[in-house]
Amino acid sequence: MQTIIQETFNGIDDLKIKNINEPKVGPFSALVETKYTPVLPYDWRTETGELRNIRPVKLPITIGYSLSGIVKDTGIMVGNKLIGRKVIGVSQSGTSQQINNVFISPFLFTLPDNVSSFEGATIIGGADAALSAVRKIHAESGDTILITGASGGVGTYMIQFLKMRNVHVIALGHPQNNDFLLKVGADEFIDYTANLVNQLQAHPEINKVLDTVGRPELLSTVSQNLNNLQIISLSLTNFSTAKSNQSFSFTQGPIMPNDYKKFIQQLSNNELHAYIQEIFDFKDVIKAQNESKNSHSSGRILLKY
Repeated sequence: MQTIIQETFNGIDDLKIKNINEPKVGPFSALVETKYTPVLPYDWRTETGELRNIRPVKLPITIGYSLSGIVKDTGIMVGNKLIGRKVIGVSQSGTSQQINNVFISPFLFTLPDNVSSFEGATIIGGADAALSAVRKIHAESGDTILITGASGGVGTYMIQFLKMRNVHVIALGHPQNNDFLLKVGADEFIDYTANLVNQLQAHPEINKVLDTVGRPELLSTVSQNLNNLQIISLSLTNFSTAKSNQSFSFTQGPIMPNDYKKFIQQLSNNELHAYIQEIFDFKDVIKAQNESKNSHSSGRILLKY
């Protein structure tokens, strides 16, 4: 079978497709035929060595953290009820390969018939990160929350979770995504390519910021032009606010297994929607990662196996 290998910390362009032996199922695991993996900033930031302080790895590694797929075999302690079922899951040893050996507990979840494998692939690294941040910022009715990078795989879920809490959502993004973000559910749009200072000063009611982008210069502009403000970032670990009545924190908090089950049920009931920008063949991983990193995203980019 084939896998996507990172051998150096020289970035996206050094990724390789390699042939390796198919993994063997363990007593408490399942062999999953991979259908999709999400393209995440977590991957390319690892590939440049940027995350070595919080994610020390020994190269070479298979990239990827989550997957969706079909169970083809299960271990002796698992039973065979999962065989043939659609699932989503994680693996600390990498998921960007055609077959994955995934431990059953606690993060392997089945998908109902009306939730596709590509929709399921947006949950881990998308919906979970969004919900964790929304909880940490204590979003509630009466808040006006600005989201940076609102059109991405995390931001689109953030908008939906915030609207469930009757929050007024202002999406910060590129003008080509204006209509898309309003369709997702944002109440208003701020164009970061126009006069950002004037637009921010026209919204003094903003009291919280959810940052998915991790650009210090952008957060500095936001901080300088708003007042009482709570900022939570999923991308920056450190940031100094411009004013004493502002706070900043980084979040990478976990959520519970029941939350994942609820996401799946919400997708099944059309209470949540998975937004997908594009799907690439896994052999085109370099193109896919560059597209995700450099384009004005409108949902998640996936690799197909």
